[in-house]
Amino acid sequence: MIKDLEILVKMQAFDDEISERQMLLQTLPEELNTLKTSLEEANQVLAETKHSLEENLKNQKLKELEIKDNIEKMNKYKNQLLTVKTNKEYKALNSEISHLEGKNNEIDDEIIVFMEEEINIKSSLENVISVQKNADENLKANEERLRKKIKQVKQEIDVLRKNRNDIAGEIPRQIVKRYAALIKNKNRKAVVFDINNSCGGCGFNIRPQVVIEIYEGSKINYCENCGRILIYKPETD
Repeated sequence: MIKDLEILVKMQAFDDEISERQMLLQTLPEELNTLKTSLEEANQVLAETKHSLEENLKNQKLKELEIKDNIEKMNKYKNQLLTVKTNKEYKALNSEISHLEGKNNEIDDEIIVFMEEEINIKSSLENVISVQKNADENLKANEERLRKKIKQVKQEIDVLRKNRNDIAGEIPRQIVKRYAALIKNKNRKAVVFDINNSCGGCGFNIRPQVVIEIYEGSKINYCENCGRILIYKPETD
């Protein structure tokens, strides 16, 4: 295989590794964002659950105050019964007392419902707190690791690019430019194998004469369809 072709193969190997690390640069931040989002959602649910509990207890307190106020009114009316002079006034006060007693019974039922809700909310709150704690600990445990990994991968990409560019200086500039265009426009695959007399990039059938030249490795051959550089794929056991 001629030197230019050997260098192109090495450049593609570097670009393959760069591609792998660039994929990592996409997945690692996504992983970090997922951890952050999980914590944000857990915090939101926790805040909402605490608010629900506060509203529940507040409503219970208001209902208790309402009962207390009604009891004070009933006591007042009962005292007035001792001083009324007509049967009409007596019936009116008794009617008001009965109404307030009925109202308090209804409020008692409402308080029971609130108390049942309180039990459910507190039970849910325990689970929500556990989820929030786990999300917080998970982020703390992995955030620094992920940030370091991202930094490391970026440094590795810089090294790989430098190594690729260093050897690229050993071949003619026009070949490098064509290689770079293929990397940019052909899904980062500029050098591909001849697979069963077909281009490993686009599957185009390679003419017999070109197949012979690819096996000889005496010149750079380009796919007549996609323009990628074609090389011989050695047989493996």
